[in-house]
Amino acid sequence: MNYNAPHRHAVIELSQSAVVHNLKVIKENTHAKEIMAVLKANAFSHGLPEMASLSITAGANRFGMAMLDEALILRDLGYIQPIDVLGLTDPRYARLAAERNITLAFSTKESIKAAAEQLAGTGLTLKVSLPVDTGLNRIGFKSREDLVAAIQEVSAQDTLIFQSMWTHFATADTPNVDYVDFQISEWQRLTHDLPVEPNEKHFANTGIATWYPEKINTDIVRLGIGLFGINGSVPIMSMPFELIPALSLKAKVVNSKPLKKGDAVGYGAEYHAPNDGYLITIPIGHSDGYPFNGSGMRALVADGQIGHIVGGVAMDQSMIFVTNPVAVGTTVTLIGRVGDQSITMQDLAEHTQSSIVALMNDFAPRLQRIIVS
Repeated sequence: MNYNAPHRHAVIELSQSAVVHNLKVIKENTHAKEIMAVLKANAFSHGLPEMASLSITAGANRFGMAMLDEALILRDLGYIQPIDVLGLTDPRYARLAAERNITLAFSTKESIKAAAEQLAGTGLTLKVSLPVDTGLNRIGFKSREDLVAAIQEVSAQDTLIFQSMWTHFATADTPNVDYVDFQISEWQRLTHDLPVEPNEKHFANTGIATWYPEKINTDIVRLGIGLFGINGSVPIMSMPFELIPALSLKAKVVNSKPLKKGDAVGYGAEYHAPNDGYLITIPIGHSDGYPFNGSGMRALVADGQIGHIVGGVAMDQSMIFVTNPVAVGTTVTLIGRVGDQSITMQDLAEHTQSSIVALMNDFAPRLQRIIVS
């Protein structure tokens, strides 16, 4: 069950100014004409309704989603912008997509024909995109013969519109420029002199837009991880411009008490206080997406203290050891900035030896999402 818990003092804050900045610098770096905000998986777990609103406000023109169900949520939220489903969809749902003006991707001639059959006699038309597999080896047409046959099938159907053709790069966020060049050459080999051209083509994800924008057309940028201000390639690739993290994770203290040297904290009674101090409890645990192995990680208290998580991260709560007393209701920041101190998602990923991409996708729906300016 997905639910929000508004009566619990644990929130994700999403910065409007950060999203505006991130989109702006990516657009300037690529001279993009259109930005497709890729908001799959509940907007990388940041919150789809909030990030959709922030993306459009920041200047995105359209959306990219992983599956039809996500696209339908955006339509139900009232968004009329173009939506591309970038994963493959069962052609049985072609009519539903056509009714909601959602572009679907297909990677076989047979699935295209099956989609057209679903639309027969309805008076509806479906926008179709054809992914081209240039080396990621995930989905898409890898044979020119199959691609041409698919294009001919789309063109032969009155109910289908050849909307777009695209590819995805495997090493765009790495120094492996040779493989980027290989995929570009594969694109050229597979797509030259086609019998019919699509209405549009798009190639650039955040990696291409950041490190290799000069290599390929970037009129349309599929902006995913970069929109959130995250460099998923750290420490391999440094950013040529600054991104600002959009997300902060905060909670209010629900319990505060003195702790004596030697007192045990948490399951297993493995942690013992090294000296007298105070223990504060916040209502965020590993079920909220905070790492299970986050013990020892810093936490920023609103009064300026820097505490540390102790006793393990429980399912719904975490305990933090501090030197001075802290009042119930005081805000604690687990990701974000307090004064001149900050904790980034990268800091947390390094501390827990996690992938920053996996970490940013793990925040639970029950955390409130709040947009801040």
